Amino acid sequence: MTDLSALGHIAITGATGFIGSHLVQELVSRACYPTLLARKPLAESLCRMEMDLAEPRSIWRAMHESKPDTLFHLAGVLGRGDSRAATLACAELNINATLHVLDAAMEARVRRIVIIGSAEEYGEQDGPMNENLPTQPVSPYGIAKAATTRFAQALHKRSGCPVVIVRPFSVYGPGQPTSMFIAQAVEAVVRNLPFHMSHGEQQRDLLYVDDLVRGLIAAATVPNIEGQVINLGSGQPVRLRDVAQRIWYLANSSAPLLIGARQATMEQLHDTWADISRAHEMLGWTPQIGLDNGLRATIRNTRTQFGFEVQECQVA
Repeated sequence: MTDLSALGHIAITGATGFIGSHLVQELVSRACYPTLLARKPLAESLCRMEMDLAEPRSIWRAMHESKPDTLFHLAGVLGRGDSRAATLACAELNINATLHVLDAAMEARVRRIVIIGSAEEYGEQDGPMNENLPTQPVSPYGIAKAATTRFAQALHKRSGCPVVIVRPFSVYGPGQPTSMFIAQAVEAVVRNLPFHMSHGEQQRDLLYVDDLVRGLIAAATVPNIEGQVINLGSGQPVRLRDVAQRIWYLANSSAPLLIGARQATMEQLHDTWADISRAHEMLGWTPQIGLDNGLRATIRNTRTQFGFEVQECQVA
């Protein structure tokens, strides 16, 4: 298990979000108590400091008052939707806010900064996506994340910014917002509701959130990797229709699964497939949670959330 003592004092932006809350839980379970830079509290026992991504002065103040040695910058917005407002918010709260966070962190002499990129930076590519491929994003979120990555690397090259960019693929797990495919499907199963989906032929590289958390911690602890972009994924793409059918099987569900009942958007049609060789070589990281076990844990958590008795199909 990675020794966390080298991280010193840790601060986390986006600590109340899906990924951030899992990172906090892991750190606390290992007697490491980070400062949460967020707009709402996660746990009263942890130090919380107000920080508003839309306010550069708020970012500067939070960074200088918390004085972290290690910063995980996980906050941002997905920027879904076709409205101009959603696109502007995506740029403002991903690109601009991250630049202010990086600048304030450098001024506060943070030793290591880990930021979250996205597989959407790659856009439409054939075969495994490695970090040396030119990015060609099509979604506002992918464009914003690709721009953020370029700015972060430029700051590292020009000013020595101690940043590492982790680029996760399709993350899932307990507590994920139901705007995401697996969370939607699992909730439908648990509540015995019909689930309408596209043809589901598109493939996704799925990563259980606990594996992502291990990768984030490794990215913060391994020396001499500043400026690097590192994919985190399973390395094994799977069709969404197969994922849905697996959820129904593992949950032993009779809820209607309506494959092909709706049209996929253009952004949803492309495949994703992570080349994770750099993560293995630089971080010593490989995913540990297989798809079935990850889906089981997600189903179990959602059943508990809705107060249903756990009923699963056990398979070898």
